[in-house]
Amino acid sequence: MTNGLVIEQDAEFSIDNYNVKVRSYLGQLTVGIHYFEVNIESTDPSPTTGNLALLRVGSSDGGLSRELQLREKLGNYAMIAELLASTIKDSVVINPRACFQSFPQDLDPPQPPLIRGEPYSKSPERGIARSGDLGGSPSLQKPEEIESSEQQSPVTTDQEESEATTQEETTDQEVNSDTREDLSESPNDPEPESEYLEIEYYPEKEISSDSSGQMLMLLTLLPDSQSTLESWLQEEHSYQESLSLIIPICQCFYYLYQHQWCLVDVIPKLIEIGKPIKFFDLTSAYPIEQKLDYGLLGNYCAVELSSGNPFQESMSTYTVAALLYQAIHQQLFPQDQTLDIQIKPIPQIYQLLKICLSSVPEERFSLSQLLSLLIETRKSFQKTQVQWQVASKSTVGLSTSRLHNEDSYGVRQQQLSNGDTMILAAVADGMGGMSQGDLASQLAIKTVLEQPIPSELKTVNQQTDWLVSLFQNANQSVTNAVRNGGTTLSVILGISNNLLVAHVGDSRIYLIRKEQICQLTEDHSLVAMLLASGEITYQESLDHPDSNILTKALGSQPRLSDGYVQDLSRFSQDLSLALEDRDILVLCSDGVWNLVSDTELAETLKKTQPLQAAVDEIIQKVIDNGAYDNATILALECCIKNAN
Repeated sequence: MTNGLVIEQDAEFSIDNYNVKVRSYLGQLTVGIHYFEVNIESTDPSPTTGNLALLRVGSSDGGLSRELQLREKLGNYAMIAELLASTIKDSVVINPRACFQSFPQDLDPPQPPLIRGEPYSKSPERGIARSGDLGGSPSLQKPEEIESSEQQSPVTTDQEESEATTQEETTDQEVNSDTREDLSESPNDPEPESEYLEIEYYPEKEISSDSSGQMLMLLTLLPDSQSTLESWLQEEHSYQESLSLIIPICQCFYYLYQHQWCLVDVIPKLIEIGKPIKFFDLTSAYPIEQKLDYGLLGNYCAVELSSGNPFQESMSTYTVAALLYQAIHQQLFPQDQTLDIQIKPIPQIYQLLKICLSSVPEERFSLSQLLSLLIETRKSFQKTQVQWQVASKSTVGLSTSRLHNEDSYGVRQQQLSNGDTMILAAVADGMGGMSQGDLASQLAIKTVLEQPIPSELKTVNQQTDWLVSLFQNANQSVTNAVRNGGTTLSVILGISNNLLVAHVGDSRIYLIRKEQICQLTEDHSLVAMLLASGEITYQESLDHPDSNILTKALGSQPRLSDGYVQDLSRFSQDLSLALEDRDILVLCSDGVWNLVSDTELAETLKKTQPLQAAVDEIIQKVIDNGAYDNATILALECCIKNAN
């Protein structure tokens, strides 16, 4: 028996400052590297003591060595799990029988990878090293098959098993040789005729990259099995969630590429989903332009890797796209390029997958392009789609002293350059009698609705400043055109699902949400001031003789002072409110709210459908209650749904 380190279930040994006990064998998940789940105890005080850890064992000049080189180059990169310890051992024995005791009977133990060999007419799949399958489930080989191949393997067992295996192989070779000789001497077999050259195939051989027998061992923590990419991929997720996961993965790939390395495959069970995402294995990373003397196959490997092509950026692009495909379709991307691959017809995602999974590397996006497109695509799915149902009605009323309707209103809807929907709605109640009030309200509405929309309207502050500028322009128009007249003005601005308001006068803006109604504006009137100061009661305010006296209006002064226009500061510090699905906004003149209570407004608008029928009913209530003033109501119901 060998005196070297024997790695098997329950084996105990030390690596640097850690005592290690093997719990189970995870398989040979990448070329020439064995993976183990272990318990660790630190000989020094350490928070990692008692944790589960990942032990990887492979040749000293193979994938683990490349990982150490890459780790040194990257430094303390947050998306790479910390390396706890590493060491090189001169003699390491992995005991197959002990390692495979924990495998279910229907699961074969791991196979060694393959490299190119001598021409041999048999199986067509030669010269290819296979990575682990989905989630790192090992590509496995039966224990007896491993025993027969251990003479070539970089990992050895005890001497007795090796000698027995050698004897069996020699016997097999003699039998096969005799059989071939007998067949070749048979005179009755006609020689086949063919116009084509005989196809040459390559026999399977194990990769043995370390003739010295030195083995490199790396120790890291083991990711929580419930928080791995493997576990995440087994569940269904929205398109936005899928993009949010793939974006940081692409960022990591791009960061490695900026350091002249390409990551061309992943093991989902060794990637932990968190903030940030962490990679626990980098053995599938290779320096750019390096070329292997064997091909690679894997669930996330680009097709050209099977031919041993030099490592290129486009291969990393393929791997990221293959992960996105799996997240969207709940299945691996098919490796057989002869199949008619079906991609879900999702705008933007469809194009990304179609291009990045192309079998022609030159057609794929670069990693920087892919990253930008992924972020842009996620933004499009994050946008909420808002549709507005609008209903309105206005009446001159029944008063013999008001034969002309001095109320005006209007709505403007538009899609902004960034794709957001915008709605601008306004109600104005003119003052001054006869044509003066009518002109004032019309000028105010016209000015508000016809002002050009600035290109920079992205922040709430920019939107608030724009609303105030609309009021300044409307005030100037009214002041210049109307003598001894003026108007109220109440405006709502909805951009996507964000609401802003601007208001002067005693018209009102209400928000109705789930049977509840809230007045968003203040009444700029003498009665409201007296009520707020406590000089009169609410009941006294209902029929106060000075109810028509305003404290604020457009046209009363050449320029509006700072703070003259009311906003949502009393409700929200950022001057905006987030709208919810089925919210109803109501803008109305005092001719409505004087005769229809807030409760009646909410009940009618929520219970009566369609919205226009509810608005018609409210105006009828105004008329039934006397309609001693012009009355105008504008109702807007928003329907909100996610783009995803």
